[in-house]
Amino acid sequence: MKIKVLGCYGGQQVGFRLTSFLVNDTILLDAGSPAEVLSLEEQHRIRHICVSHTHLDHIKDIAFLADNRCVKRFSGYAENRDITIHSLAKNNQILMKHFLNGHIWPDFTIIPNNDDAILKLCDIEPEVPFSIDGVQVTPISVNHPVPCTGFLLDQDGKQLIYSADSGNTDRLWEIANAQPNLQAIIMDCSFPNANQYLADISGHMTPNGVMNDLKKFKQLGSVPVYLYHMKPESLNLMIDQVEALQVPHLRMLTQADELLF
Repeated sequence: MKIKVLGCYGGQQVGFRLTSFLVNDTILLDAGSPAEVLSLEEQHRIRHICVSHTHLDHIKDIAFLADNRCVKRFSGYAENRDITIHSLAKNNQILMKHFLNGHIWPDFTIIPNNDDAILKLCDIEPEVPFSIDGVQVTPISVNHPVPCTGFLLDQDGKQLIYSADSGNTDRLWEIANAQPNLQAIIMDCSFPNANQYLADISGHMTPNGVMNDLKKFKQLGSVPVYLYHMKPESLNLMIDQVEALQVPHLRMLTQADELLF
């Protein structure tokens, strides 16, 4: 399993890209920034997007991936004609009503036609696994103000958990502790410790919040934990606060990271 970090920040500034992780070249975990990073040929390999929730920083580039795929198709490309979005039914409804609605962006679920559209929406359910391109994906409900799931990925007997945007939660750690060969966890850490109240009301984490949740993790210190969704303006302070926790194999992701398991 290969995970390429396309964007790992909870705010967009020059040099800081929004959340998106590329799995094995064909699957995205959220779509905040792939069109900013990937060439048209690399974008054309994407077949699936697992959308955790519908906040803009996680869905923005669905619009541009669809547009670019349409151009590719009309240029004569016959393979990978469509992209399937896997998300909770409520999230797919929101995408259709508020995003792919012909006003904010064209409805690529009917372009170029109903029978051969660029985008397909597939409803998923918490803790009901599905398989895409050789990876078994299990959605995990997490604590966020809107419907949101993290994802457990399992390929060739190796597992990875992506928490998506989440405040303190229990079920994710129960599932993490049950995995026989967990390779890594990618989890939210958005605000510095002084902004704990803001983190709580917005369904996010601080370094102290991360530490409180990690106490539920039986493999703490042996399985790597990677943090993402940091606000760029407080990044340096948060780096210091995470280092002060002195937890082995705990660090913040960067946009240069590529994880191979």
